Amino acid sequence: MFRPNKNIKVLKHQDENCTDSFNIMCWNVAKLTLKKSYKEYLNSIIKDEKIDILLLQEVKKQLVKELYIYDFSYIFSPNIQTRRHMFGVLSAFKISCENELSLLTTNRELFYATHKVSLITKHKVSHDKVLLIVNLHAVNFVTSSSFKKELQDILLNVKTHKGAMIVAGDFNTWNLKRIKALQEFTDGLGLKEVVFDKTSKNLKNFLSHSLDYVFYRGLELTKSKVIDSKKISDHNPIIASFKLTKISP
Repeated sequence: MFRPNKNIKVLKHQDENCTDSFNIMCWNVAKLTLKKSYKEYLNSIIKDEKIDILLLQEVKKQLVKELYIYDFSYIFSPNIQTRRHMFGVLSAFKISCENELSLLTTNRELFYATHKVSLITKHKVSHDKVLLIVNLHAVNFVTSSSFKKELQDILLNVKTHKGAMIVAGDFNTWNLKRIKALQEFTDGLGLKEVVFDKTSKNLKNFLSHSLDYVFYRGLELTKSKVIDSKKISDHNPIIASFKLTKISP
């Protein structure tokens, strides 16, 4: 395996600003992005739920072919590369992307000796407002202090942003120490948690702790839901609908 050194970008909506209301979907797709069943299912969700922004983790991409994601622009940030494939997180959208930053974790996961990655993107809301989005797959099989450090690295790169923000992904928060570190991270950024039905068997959890989250600020949450993916992935898609607030800088 190789350490990737660049993002893959397909930007087709650079003249489009974020609308006042939009729907996002966050999903760990378990490296199934090349399967026909996954592609058909993803397209059906995009249409049925009117998805505007996709935040995917564990995306698999062939080195020699571009990904096709309906009619979205996207940035793919890999953390692993083999001779034929790349793997990582992907943020897709139908709006302009003003800036991007990928952060590979300093620590490597114990069993696989691989890094994880976070992708930070900025999207224009109007001439003087910007929405910042963090799409992450948190490092696993490391100490709680190492997990906390990786969150702090993200914090250092986004804390100066004054406007609306979304932080979402698979946080691998399977114990109380990780949950506490995540709480400190979100408190430091003034983020609220999107609340889903905790009794729903569709929400991915381990040892009774949720793994997938969406956090936000400077936005009004209007709807949230978890979709049963019919065992396409071991995680299920989570959806949140937002409105931009007038007080958002």
